[in-house]
Amino acid sequence: MARARTTASEGAAAPAEDAGGGSSGRWRQLPAWLRHPVVRGGAVAVIALVVGIVIAPGGPGGLVLRSYNDGNLWALAPAGWKKEALVTPYGSALASFVDEGKAADSETVRASDPAGPSPRARAVARAHQLGHVAYLLDTVAFGGGRLAWLLQYMLGGSYSAIVEFNACTPAIAMTVTLTASSESALARELDELPEGAEPVCDGPAFSSLDRADLAIPLHLPS
Repeated sequence: MARARTTASEGAAAPAEDAGGGSSGRWRQLPAWLRHPVVRGGAVAVIALVVGIVIAPGGPGGLVLRSYNDGNLWALAPAGWKKEALVTPYGSALASFVDEGKAADSETVRASDPAGPSPRARAVARAHQLGHVAYLLDTVAFGGGRLAWLLQYMLGGSYSAIVEFNACTPAIAMTVTLTASSESALARELDELPEGAEPVCDGPAFSSLDRADLAIPLHLPS
């Protein structure tokens, strides 16, 4: 993912309001680990969604990934991470993965229909919930030019990142939450996991169509 940095120091003016509502308020003074980009470009997610197999990204420290699809949601997860059993109501889909050997490392992908507030408004609202915890709020660009909002912070010794974006028409809200035990681990997760998250736009959780009718196609994410 490519990053467009939008941080400001304590007391500086926040970015302008967007159409989705919300206000970013006063920006916190950032600790050293948040002052440096940790998101780097990569097309691994696209390859995984098309091929649908476990792949090993190039470069030192790359995660070995596997693709996941339950009919409502696509995701990329590190190979070996445990899929947690979760149930969600109609209009939403959820997939959660955790490293059993290092419980601080996890990934949660949530899709919600209708989308509600804009991705920026959702990210800003989450930032406000952090209170006095230092955070970084950035825009990031996925392959193909899709814009997402990234919130990063450290709390209780755990490094966290939340990526908010929309997909499909009408829009479905996508939220990818990553946690890690170290800055470098979070950097690897951010580099390779969020772009693999995609809802199945006409999946049974989001569509009232009769899925027993084989004449109605199911579309893979583009």
